[in-house]
Amino acid sequence: MFRLTRLIPIIILMLCFGGLAACNDEDSLDEAADRARLDKREAEIDDLIGEATCKDAKDCRVIAFGAKPCGGPWSFKIYSEAMVDSVALADMVTDYNRLNQVFNDRYGWMSDCMVVAPPDVDCVDGHCVVVE
Repeated sequence: MFRLTRLIPIIILMLCFGGLAACNDEDSLDEAADRARLDKREAEIDDLIGEATCKDAKDCRVIAFGAKPCGGPWSFKIYSEAMVDSVALADMVTDYNRLNQVFNDRYGWMSDCMVVAPPDVDCVDGHCVVVE
């Protein structure tokens, strides 16, 4: 006799795996939606960084941002270590970079393969800026 108790683990597994697939960012196959997802995450990162206010140059930092298909970042974000939770920022950027690489692979995105060097930054008039 087949009992309902034997079905419960199977039902639970089906719900778990079905739920995970439905909620996973990386399961979509819509390039426009995936670009919008990256844009949204970048906006969240920019919101966290804010205006990058500083007291002196030691407050100013850079973080590699994005993932070129050839390797390396697309650019660098400037932020103030005095104003931002650096660990939260690093986690958000790592997640963004990982997702960017997944989409590079999925859609065959290309880049110029140029190496982008981290910029020098300084505190000018209370804001972190790139030094030319």
